[in-house]
Amino acid sequence: MDQALQHLLQAGTPVISDVFDSLGQLPRVLNPRLFALKGSGHGFVGPAYTVQGESHAWSGGGDRAKLAAIDAMPAGVVSIWAGGDIRGVCCFGDLLGGAMRTRGCAGVVVDGGVRDVAYLSGIDLPIVARYVTPAQAIGRWRVTGSQVPVRVTGALEDWVTVTPGDIIVADDDGVVVVPQRQLDDIVGLVIEWSQGESGARRDILAGMPLLVALEKYGHL
Repeated sequence: MDQALQHLLQAGTPVISDVFDSLGQLPRVLNPRLFALKGSGHGFVGPAYTVQGESHAWSGGGDRAKLAAIDAMPAGVVSIWAGGDIRGVCCFGDLLGGAMRTRGCAGVVVDGGVRDVAYLSGIDLPIVARYVTPAQAIGRWRVTGSQVPVRVTGALEDWVTVTPGDIIVADDDGVVVVPQRQLDDIVGLVIEWSQGESGARRDILAGMPLLVALEKYGHL
């Protein structure tokens, strides 16, 4: 894994969010209802590979655009599924999840539904999703594009725009987006912030009063 991305994953989404706050920028945190199919301890990071879709009544065969998007995924990406107005149906299940694992996908963020959870939670592919449903998307929802800017539901704002190549960091605290154009600056600040956090934690555990720690480190 790229060292810069590893720094982000090790620091964690809370530190990354705090760094954006320190810059006067709203942290691009995704929907807090997203949950990890595999449970805690399965964080991931990587550049966004975006897939968008919309509810649409149609008939006949599979969703060829969906299959083509998965076939084109390079290794190491985080697949972002922007469900749009999706409701009650899944974006994908076991076969498509297995295909993404085989292609070396680093992780999946589904702003929508998944199914076949018993299988998906057992494969070597971390997935976070907004909900689980047994209902398939065929005839109800379909992919309309891939590797284009997409909108996914957010925590601090209704919608967060994700552009292909933006860095996605996911851990037990949530999912945050780092714009690709800001990566170098954010990584440097994250490293600096993490060192301060470690020092504050060490001093507090040694008995330093919280107000003294605040004066020393400038934030807690």
